[in-house]
Parts: sequence; C-alpha cells; structure tokens
Amino acid sequence: MRVLGIDPLTIVPFDKTPTFKPFLAECVDVARQRGYLVDGLAFQEKHIHIGAAVGHYTYLHHKGTKSHEIPVLSSLIMAFYYCIDDYCFEAQSLAEYGVRLASGRPQREKGLDDLVALSAEIAGMYDPITGDLLAMSTQAYVMGNHLEREMCGTSSQWRVNKDAPYFPTIMKTITSAATTLFLLSFSCDVPSVDYIQSLPDGILVHDFTADIMSYYKEAIEGEFNRVEQAAQIHGVTGPEMLEEFVRKMTLSHERVSRVLLTTDPSGKLLSCYQSTIVGFIVFQALHPRYKITDLLGVSESSSFAFGLQAKLKSQSAALSSSLAFVPSRVGRKLGRGSINHLLIYVFFIILSSYLSIVWYPTLISKVVV
Repeated sequence: MRVLGIDPLTIVPFDKTPTFKPFLAECVDVARQRGYLVDGLAFQEKHIHIGAAVGHYTYLHHKGTKSHEIPVLSSLIMAFYYCIDDYCFEAQSLAEYGVRLASGRPQREKGLDDLVALSAEIAGMYDPITGDLLAMSTQAYVMGNHLEREMCGTSSQWRVNKDAPYFPTIMKTITSAATTLFLLSFSCDVPSVDYIQSLPDGILVHDFTADIMSYYKEAIEGEFNRVEQAAQIHGVTGPEMLEEFVRKMTLSHERVSRVLLTTDPSGKLLSCYQSTIVGFIVFQALHPRYKITDLLGVSESSSFAFGLQAKLKSQSAALSSSLAFVPSRVGRKLGRGSINHLLIYVFFIILSSYLSIVWYPTLISKVVV
C-alpha cells in the first residue's frame, strides 16, 4: 500500500487538539526545570511552542515505551534548532560551536551549552552508532546554519555554481534536521543495524517533505529555496522541479518502507517511521510558520479538510483561471502577479500529487468538486 491512510477529517488546529496543550505545558515545565528559560537569553518560550508542536505530532508513539522521554526531549532539541534557524544566537557563537565542543570548552552563550548537554543526553539513550549520528547531526545543523549565513552575505539567498549541481543537496542535508527527525522515529532499545540501511532514503524523505511543505513560505519571503535553485540548475520552472521532488520523495518513501519491512516483518519499525513522517507533514500543514493555512484560508476551520473543501468550492473558478495563466515554461524572474498564480499552481500540485501519496488516496476527489 503506497499511502499512509491518514484521514484529513481528523486533522484539526493545535488549539482544538486535546492532547497538545497538556503536552506543551509539560515541555515548558521541563525547560524551566532545566534552566533553559532565563530572562535575557536567546532561547525563549516561543521556541518551546514550535518544538512541542513537532514533538507532539511526530513522537507521541514513544509514550508508554522505553523511549517515553523522547517526545519531550525531541521537542526541546527541535526548539533549539528553530532558535538557531531564527538567528537567535550570535554568528560568532555558531562559528565557534564545533571547536569548543571538540575541546570541551564552554560555549559563548548559555543556550548553546544547554544544547550540547541535551544533544549528549539524547545520544546517550541510543546505541553508540545512532547516538553518534544524532550528535553529529546537531553539530552539522549548527555549522550548516553558520555556513548558510556566510554564503548569503548581505543577501537573502546564495547562488549555486552551475558546475556544483550536487551542492544544494548536501547543503540541505547539513542545514536540515532530517537525520535527527528520522533516527528519533525508532525506539532507543532497537539496534541501529535494524534500520540503518534505510537512513539515506529516510533523510531524503524528510528533506523533500520540508522542501515541498515550506516552498510557499520561502517563495514569498525570499528565503533559501532548494526547489528554485534546483530548477535553475536544470533549466526548468519551480513547479516542474516541485513535481520532480514529489516523485523522488515517493520513491524514497517506498524504499524506506520496503527496507524496514524486510528487517522487521512485524511492521513495528515501519509503523514508527510512518508515525513520524505523517506527524511531520501534519505539523507543517497546521503551523503558522509555514503559512499553508494562510494560503488556503482554512486557519479558522475546525478541520483542515473541511476548511480546504470550503476554500476550494468558493474559489474553484479563480483556481481554474490562475492555472490557465501558468505557462509551461517561465523565466527565472517572475512578477508579483505571476508569483501568485505560480503559488496557487504549486499548492495544487502538492494537493493532487503529494498529499494523495502520503495522506489519503481520496482526498482530492472529496474536496475538489
């Protein structure tokens, strides 16, 4: 079965999800107990809120298992990741993170010392191989964020050398949380050899998912955008490259599923992976950071699917008109009107291609009427 079978009618906003507020409160309480939330520091409660949203939707399957601490701890480390991504720490602090970590010296900012300790704590819960990969992933994330700042300079994006076609992929892996997100899917008492061969495609699944789900936000804010960069290298449009990302993500998802089922025919490992990737998609679909609910105008609906259905019904004519204006090939620079048409088209692709693969096979037939 190629789909995960998630019913969009069950996807509701954060404030209407009964388990979210108690989980968020638990995360904030743990952060305060650990001294993470101190007035004047870069790390703030707002970062806990977004980290808890990730942990709530991706790792609650660990509750009641030997990995029962992972949901909260993963929320905290994701909170640090988002804090870094939001430029909360000084550039020099990030630049010196790796060498200070290797030499055992304190970091330049308390928040980064807290990150070092938390990363080591989580790594220590897993076997040495997975633990090292988790620790290296955090260090790479910090370094990658600094590298991205250096490459951008005073602009909002960096340009890809036409003779370095693989660099955006490497850069994405370094600057994303994909390795951490994938490895934390699995229980800490499962040997790493049981799932390690699925790691490369597992990383790709999370990277492609992040690219697809954040494309709208990044396009309108002028942020680093791997879809457009890859499109420039290959001489195609953003929507065409987005379709290619969907295709590649699908292939990686299917390979991960087959590898995990071969290793564990009971399906437990596959279930852990599916729970995490579905949760990651739901989180990005719902969270204001990614602006998908703003694009669809469904943020006030009690159900993502019902809101989407109402939006598409009310704007079906506008959608058709917009799609008609999207050319098969467009230049690299688009005007604001073209961008709006393009973004509607892009999200139509996401709905018809991506969500039908990963969420619910009849989603489009139910909402596009």
